[in-house]
Amino acid sequence: MCGIAGVLDLTSNHPPDRATLECMSARIIHRGPDDDGYLIEPPVGLAVRRLSIVDVAGGHMPLANEDQSVWIVHNGEIYNAPELRDELRARGHRFSTRGDTEVIVHAYEQWGDESITRLRGMFAIALWDVRRQRLVLARDRWGVKPLYFAQANGRLAFASEVVPALLGAGLSPQADLVSLEYLFDKGYLPAPRTMFTGVQSLAPAHLMVVERGLITKKRYWTLDFPRRGDHARASAADASEQFLSHLRDAVKMRLMSDVPIGALLSGGLDSSSLVALLQELSGGRTATFSIGFAAESHDEARAAQLAADALGTEHHTLQFDMSDFALWPRIIRHMESPQCSATSIPLYRLYQACHEAGYKVILTGEGADELLGGYHWFSGDARVRRWLWLPRSVRVRMAQAAPNGSEAGRRVLAEGTANPRDRYFLWTQATCEAERAALFAGIPMPEPYDHPPAPFRGSPVARGTGRGGGLYNLAALDQFLYLDSHTRLPNFINDEVDRMSMAHSVEARVPFLDHRLWEFAAALPPNLKLGRGAFEKQLLRSAMQGRLPEEIRLRRKQGLTAPHALFWRQAQLPAFAADAMSVSALKETGYFNPDAVTTALAAHRGGSGDHSRLLTGVLTTQLWHDLFLR
Repeated sequence: MCGIAGVLDLTSNHPPDRATLECMSARIIHRGPDDDGYLIEPPVGLAVRRLSIVDVAGGHMPLANEDQSVWIVHNGEIYNAPELRDELRARGHRFSTRGDTEVIVHAYEQWGDESITRLRGMFAIALWDVRRQRLVLARDRWGVKPLYFAQANGRLAFASEVVPALLGAGLSPQADLVSLEYLFDKGYLPAPRTMFTGVQSLAPAHLMVVERGLITKKRYWTLDFPRRGDHARASAADASEQFLSHLRDAVKMRLMSDVPIGALLSGGLDSSSLVALLQELSGGRTATFSIGFAAESHDEARAAQLAADALGTEHHTLQFDMSDFALWPRIIRHMESPQCSATSIPLYRLYQACHEAGYKVILTGEGADELLGGYHWFSGDARVRRWLWLPRSVRVRMAQAAPNGSEAGRRVLAEGTANPRDRYFLWTQATCEAERAALFAGIPMPEPYDHPPAPFRGSPVARGTGRGGGLYNLAALDQFLYLDSHTRLPNFINDEVDRMSMAHSVEARVPFLDHRLWEFAAALPPNLKLGRGAFEKQLLRSAMQGRLPEEIRLRRKQGLTAPHALFWRQAQLPAFAADAMSVSALKETGYFNPDAVTTALAAHRGGSGDHSRLLTGVLTTQLWHDLFLR
């Protein structure tokens, strides 16, 4: 695991300035505190910070092939590296290290750009082909590892984080106001957007090639779901057995490490399943970590302890309290973007505890809900769809007469259409259109905001936004699985986990994001993946029968959240928040209408709705401005 950075001169053969590379590297030292390395090979310069996990002594980077015609820096892990190494040796390639990075170099020699499709893991790769004067950048299928780039002043700069890319391109930080509106709509920024003008994110499952000054991008993999009715035929028992085999294989591959491996354990189905398999495969006693909350609505500590006792782990529990919100400025520095949620705070605390306990590698359960339909909108949409044929006026009255339903469910019932993409975004939106209109009233924007935002109209999410298109050919569950896995999963879930784990020099490994596991599950009929009631994520629950306590195996999803709604109901905010949210500070930054912010805070404190996502977005934007633009 590493942080990578580099600069390519697009207009001449001049070498990049080493001081610039060192400055870029210094900004990502938390991603790799164990070692650093540089290559200046005009017209390219590469820098890397290494977190030593595999081949601790011999894995120094940048790394080259035998004749130094191909150089690489790499962030991530290639879990099938041993198999690829054997195949490449049989073809005559010679290796000098045990690490996975050298495998990528020889795979590129053997198969060219197609080598990326053979990699099974999480990665961000920068590879320099000396003979062809060719730079290849690649990002893993689900965007577990980030990669940003900026082009300016005749240079292309790239890095694992945004600010080093800015530095390498010689750009001054400026806010992208359109991205800010996206954030308040969706709750995250869709690739390629960032909060900084001029810096883009390489989209997941994409290659970017720079050769002779020409930049090209292409998608090298996409997850295909069968057309409605064309799913693989399998009994529930067979599907469960095969799913368990794939998941066990995914966990086993992620045990590749020369340092100890721990795991997060919430007491939910996903993390408990991983820990059970980890214990089974490693034959040792795993260290597990969970976080408790004073608010019972957020607390999973009892369930985590129950799972830990049943599985026999060495369990560590930490406690979240309201003082932890003071970490927000530090967290936004690492996120490099405002947030409309506060889950980053408990995640930050969890990975901090892992680091302090001496663990560099942690297994975590992200991806299971997107794989098997574990979020409330999957089952909720099945209930709402039956009413969509009714006139909107009737559905509005039905929503108003359902006070016990979720806010999102009432919204989709009232406003939903047959378009699965638009309905999905209604379920998952951060703030409503009326809130955004008030929040940005009077704020000059560089371009009008349209819905849905441009990145969601392009491939692959736009497949079939009209009648007869690709999404309409999928089963209803598969429509939402497809949308979730291509939007919220890489852009929010994976980004947050990467940022918060790497803030503490911890590598988070995510077995549920193994692409072979996804390809298997995608082919199955929806009824095998999403059951009813307590049996959502039925496939995983069936697979873990006899391996987990029944109270854990059948437990409903709770999810990790932070009580930011309670934070905003305090009579007096902490000084850092009060200062940032003051009318004078809001006027100074100029991003929001101060009257709308004041009204939302008063309404939230008075119990007139939950405005915590809007308020959190405003606060973290103010903090972001202070940290990066002031």
